[in-house]
Amino acid sequence: MQSTSDTSALVHDTSHGLALWNPSVAACWSVVFTPAFGAWLLMRNWEALGEPRQAAIARKWFVFSVGLLVVRLISGALNARLNSQSNLLLWFSWAYLLAWWIAAAAPQARLVRARFGADFPRQGWDYALLLAVAGGIAYQLLSALLGWLLRALT
Repeated sequence: MQSTSDTSALVHDTSHGLALWNPSVAACWSVVFTPAFGAWLLMRNWEALGEPRQAAIARKWFVFSVGLLVVRLISGALNARLNSQSNLLLWFSWAYLLAWWIAAAAPQARLVRARFGADFPRQGWDYALLLAVAGGIAYQLLSALLGWLLRALT
């Protein structure tokens, strides 16, 4: 197992292919693409930093975030079928985003800033954002399909 100082050297050494997504930027993109997006990126950052315990915690945030998306998907379809609207899940989602930001994103941003300052090898955003947009489109299509199926079958 590598020590923290060895890991720091590896993260600075771009020849090993280790680079990080800026955790503050990942948190901001999570407002658009949900905490699932940011939790996945933070998990990958923790892995690159050689912090398996923190990566496991980030994985739990990711799994819970995906679970929340599934609940929102089902709730949206049921609301469409029942011609109703509930804001409770929306408020919970915003509260969850804030909790994730404070408990998961901010600590990693502080650590990266303390350890590397502004000078750290950065992952490119093109591929991650392309996947996030594709995932968002797929989610919206699935939501529409599920809503249509519930209305058509009942």
